[in-house]
Amino acid sequence: MTLTVRLDPALERKFESVCERQRRTKSAVVSALVREFVARYPQKSAYEVAAAMNIIGCVRGGPRDLAQNAKKYVSKAIRAKHSR
Repeated sequence: MTLTVRLDPALERKFESVCERQRRTKSAVVSALVREFVARYPQKSAYEVAAAMNIIGCVRGGPRDLAQNAKKYVSKAIRAKHSR
């Protein structure tokens, strides 16, 4: 991937100077910094997001095992609807 970064002239000179002293390419330095930045913000799973929002198990008054036995409860609701 190609990335363009705009730096003011003074910062660019300092950056080039540090890269030369460290014997590293600008690309290698920027890649390392991007990897470091991305590692600080790991992607969370849908479960982790829902848990952080405190929305897991938020239905009040329903069966406690609704998630595990959804088919059973759907079947029961359908039977009840058609038996009227």
